[in-house]
Amino acid sequence: MHKKWSLLGLCLLMSLTCLAQWPFKKDEDGKEQKDKKEKLKVYQSSRGYLIGYERGRSDMIQLGYQYNWKKIRLKEPVIRAVEGYAELSPFTGVYGLQGGYWQRHGRLKLTYGGRIGAFTDFSASTLSIGPALGFRILGFHAQGGFNLLSNSDVQANRLYASINFFIPRHSRMYSKKGDKERTLFKF
Repeated sequence: MHKKWSLLGLCLLMSLTCLAQWPFKKDEDGKEQKDKKEKLKVYQSSRGYLIGYERGRSDMIQLGYQYNWKKIRLKEPVIRAVEGYAELSPFTGVYGLQGGYWQRHGRLKLTYGGRIGAFTDFSASTLSIGPALGFRILGFHAQGGFNLLSNSDVQANRLYASINFFIPRHSRMYSKKGDKERTLFKF
């Protein structure tokens, strides 16, 4: 009986020292590599037009351009976007240019980001910066946030709620495996 347990313990010890039960492979430098199935990653990048409406101290119409890229996976997909747009308030005569960045980790979670911009009513001007929190689904993106203004004389929105719609113009889905990149589709 003692010989059987000794032989079993010896076999178990040998398999662990040979890394037979180890889930990762080692390359020539001794660094651990993950399995090839885990190396395949799928991405999508899109760019297109952005139209929207912003409500705050004054109503503003937004027209712009957005570039977003997604890391597509079953668990915790990630989407990031950079956008730039012009805003016009037809009632107060305020014109603004803004740029923003936001990201979302997960499928139905909130987007977090920020905006930076400049506003003018052609007699005074101001710079703005501020955070934004939103929700994006099916091309619609509802955001809320506030702008810290450098000049309060301009009738720009300090606190706002906006809704934008993204119209994709170019979209590309591609996969990466190691250093190789392959386009799956584009339009």
